[in-house]
Amino acid sequence: MQGAALSGLIKLMEIGHIDERDELLRYKKDIINIIGRVFSKNIDKTIYIRYKLYYRLTGDVSEALYYLMKSLEMEVLYNLFIDNNIEDIILIPGKFIYITTKEGKQKTGIYVTSNIVNRFLLLARAKGLKLLQSNPSFRYGLSLGPLRLRISIDLPPIVAAPHIYVRIHRGVKTLEDLVVSGLLDRNDAVLIYREVAERRKDLIVAGPPGSGKTTLLQAIDLELPRWLQRVYIDEADEFIDLPDFNQIKINSVNKLKEIFSSMNRNIDLFIIGELQYPEHFEAYRAARAIGLQALGTMHAADLGKARSRLADSRIDQDNIVIVQLKKEYKDKIIRRIAEIHVG
Repeated sequence: MQGAALSGLIKLMEIGHIDERDELLRYKKDIINIIGRVFSKNIDKTIYIRYKLYYRLTGDVSEALYYLMKSLEMEVLYNLFIDNNIEDIILIPGKFIYITTKEGKQKTGIYVTSNIVNRFLLLARAKGLKLLQSNPSFRYGLSLGPLRLRISIDLPPIVAAPHIYVRIHRGVKTLEDLVVSGLLDRNDAVLIYREVAERRKDLIVAGPPGSGKTTLLQAIDLELPRWLQRVYIDEADEFIDLPDFNQIKINSVNKLKEIFSSMNRNIDLFIIGELQYPEHFEAYRAARAIGLQALGTMHAADLGKARSRLADSRIDQDNIVIVQLKKEYKDKIIRRIAEIHVG
């Protein structure tokens, strides 16, 4: 059986599929198990290859995702991950999993074990993150087939036990998609396109946590010319790879000086996932200072607080568009643009 499974794996790698009449399909279970022991040079590449092989074997996105998650010992979360209504998953050891949907937060019947929490900690280590008391709060991105996750982790001493927060991104939305969903109206879309895409003004998308800042920023990015040389500070790995776009991604703001010094004549567009710490604001200022169009997101409860935070961080607000998002809790969670400031 081991030999048959290896033959099946080789066929998937070389040909890309196993014919439904092929005798090797009798050993599908063994092939699934052996794919789960495939490793590459890093965890992201390992996950990518496994998913690709599972998809070639099954021809089904959902089935391939399940086997991938099983190979990572995360299959207990599978039904939550494939539920399009679920946006966030909260895991606290010894408690039931909480989820966030458009209707608000809900408790599930799934108990959080130390094993599932440890899987996320192991993935963090595999991505090179150090789990230290001096770094008790961090985040990373993870691509699982069709899903893109942003995983935030809090560790002792700031919490009693590791807390895991998973944000699920299901594809990239366009501005038209967001008009249909109600995040913005058509007049907002026209104004943003005119000021950012046509007049090439800088941009800050501000709002409270979970208000759709990154979703809107990615939609605006799609409206800009594909040929522009983009540099992303993407510390949480939230921006997807777009084959037709000219993208450079760096996962740490500390590497920015090297990028600017080596490519300052070739970069057109600078995008930072979140302006959070002083070094992020410094990078945003530096990009504008050398003439790059700069886009980013930032936490702020309202437009006044957004402008104050930018002023405190010495960000000149001339030639900048600030889109302030709002998150309201009614019968369901409503996300929408509250105000737009054009400088």
